Amino acid sequence: MSRLSANLGLLLAAAIWGGGFIAQSEAASLGAGWLTGLRYILAFLVVLPLGVWEARRAAHPLGAAECLLLLPLGFAFFAGTILQQWAVAVTSVTHVGFLTGLYVIFVPCLETLVSRRLPHPAIWVAALLALIGTWFLAGNLGGLGAGDLMTIISALCFAAQILLLDRFIRRSGRPVAAALWQSATCVVLGLTIGGLTEPWHPAAIAGAWREILYAGALSGGVAFLLQAIFQRYTPPSDAAVMLMSESLFAALLAALILGERLPPAGWLGCALLLGSLVLAQFGPMLRRRAVAGAV
Repeated sequence: MSRLSANLGLLLAAAIWGGGFIAQSEAASLGAGWLTGLRYILAFLVVLPLGVWEARRAAHPLGAAECLLLLPLGFAFFAGTILQQWAVAVTSVTHVGFLTGLYVIFVPCLETLVSRRLPHPAIWVAALLALIGTWFLAGNLGGLGAGDLMTIISALCFAAQILLLDRFIRRSGRPVAAALWQSATCVVLGLTIGGLTEPWHPAAIAGAWREILYAGALSGGVAFLLQAIFQRYTPPSDAAVMLMSESLFAALLAALILGERLPPAGWLGCALLLGSLVLAQFGPMLRRRAVAGAV
């Protein structure tokens, strides 16, 4: 497969994820618990055949240490998912799309806490850009609403999930097993929260079947499969750029479908946030190449 074809496949995955924010917003009246549980039933079923194929090809079954890693992995993914769903019900899709991308900055910061090494200088600059961008996006930091704050905490949860997922895959070589576990955790915990704290409205669920289908089967299932297939055929730097465009698709679709509009300062904030994500992703890589070239 050519590099161009792989990049286009990843761009399609990012577009699907961007549209997932719209589906989550449109179906928010169902309640975060019910929507999370229902959508990840579909995501689980879509990914299950690939999981069976992976298990049959595995050299050995999962060990006890690997299974223990799945517990915090599933909880971190669920926490990030349901916080994001609560957020999208009370703030704009554009805000949620861009603020979710802060996990790109949170990942190296959490790695620093674990390894006790200072992050690359580019990360500090990216964090400052992200802070300024958030200020413009919200009007000022005092203008951050509950949805914005929940999205930032959600991004922190996703950062923890990324690190735990990396550790699990390095030990087991079973990425699809991790995806299935994450979906199963969301089903169990989401439906539990829905059953205990949210009203059950069958008519509302039936009326939102398109949004549930999109958020579950497409955003939670097909997009993951696209990433798993195409990321192997393109450099990591290309893949990161393609997948980070998720926030741009979310903003574009929110404007086209939901009619969301931001003031000029808000769009400046989005631009600064996007710049911070790109710098956090590629700044350390450029520095390493410069050092290698000097040697």
